[in-house]
Amino acid sequence: MKFSAYFFVFCLILACSSPKTGEDHELLSLEITMDTVVIDPGEEILYLKRRVRVNAISEDKKYLYNVDPLKRSIEQINLNKLTLEKKHHFEREGPNGTEAIWAISLIGEDKLHINNSTNEHVFNWQAEKLESFNITEIGKESEQLEEGYEVHKTISIASDGKQFASLISDHEKKDMSFAIINIEDRTFKKFPVPAIDKARNFEISSNEGGMGSTLSARRYLIKEGGKVLLGTNVSNELYVLDETNDSLSHITFNSQPNPNEKSGTYPSEVGDQSQFDSYFQKIAEDINFMEPVWDEKKQVYYRMSFRSKFDKNKAEELPFLPTSSECYISVLDKDLNLIAEDHFQTIDTSPKIYFAKDGKLWLFENIEDEMGFVRLEINW
Repeated sequence: MKFSAYFFVFCLILACSSPKTGEDHELLSLEITMDTVVIDPGEEILYLKRRVRVNAISEDKKYLYNVDPLKRSIEQINLNKLTLEKKHHFEREGPNGTEAIWAISLIGEDKLHINNSTNEHVFNWQAEKLESFNITEIGKESEQLEEGYEVHKTISIASDGKQFASLISDHEKKDMSFAIINIEDRTFKKFPVPAIDKARNFEISSNEGGMGSTLSARRYLIKEGGKVLLGTNVSNELYVLDETNDSLSHITFNSQPNPNEKSGTYPSEVGDQSQFDSYFQKIAEDINFMEPVWDEKKQVYYRMSFRSKFDKNKAEELPFLPTSSECYISVLDKDLNLIAEDHFQTIDTSPKIYFAKDGKLWLFENIEDEMGFVRLEINW
């Protein structure tokens, strides 16, 4: 069905306390106006089942690349025209095969990095495989990794496609590390990241009657505003890779409306499913931090956080499905100093994916099975 792109606008000024001056380290309040846009897919159907979680944004913010893992294709969305521009199809097998597309990152304007279950690949946009490599193998060759390590997340960090950053972990040793890999000279630099490792304290599994459930913490590795950033959903702490790729800076924040990290002590494994459900809800109801995204127009980072809420009357029927959320928005300057923060009362569901473009924060929204975005104009 042909769907014409449209947008409608409505304005909202948040009910906040009197604006703060920023003196004595007080944080500024936010004023937010909002509109909504919907993408025109033409005669195609866009993949929305995973809520656009596997994606990449071009450096100029013109394109959103949305992965359809079932069809092994990548949808190229023109964010300026609000239209689907093209679908890139990849092969399953053969010299240009991908097996699967678990994650992608962009390499300049003409190449992309694809991660699957075993290897990393570099492709051009004609779906031709240019290079393949295995990060754990390079780590072992460099005597930086032992057996047991697995790749958690990898992104390209250089326009020539030769340098990558990766989060790697050894489940048995309970170790997670950060690594910089050069695939041309096959060098491997490994860095400890204890603030990322603490996410394990909020991961629980159950195995009642042979039916297993698992709660995993979220760890992210992104490149935003020219910076490589690492973080988790359990704390507002960040790691920042320096420009020489030789060290990591550890940044902490002092939030005013929320704690700086999750609290509580939880077992790593339980045998009772009802106990697992209770722990799941307590951890989800605690503060959850998302990644910062760069607004090139205002030269700031935006970061969302939220607390999930559950309906006690539906707790047994839908124990893992929150009924609403409390959402917050933080603003960081170019040096990642926290300058403004506020409760965003209008959105009551946990944010899915978001990015900054043209001075606005774009939040993905499924609008009657079409790809839509709520756009926030944020001032302080």
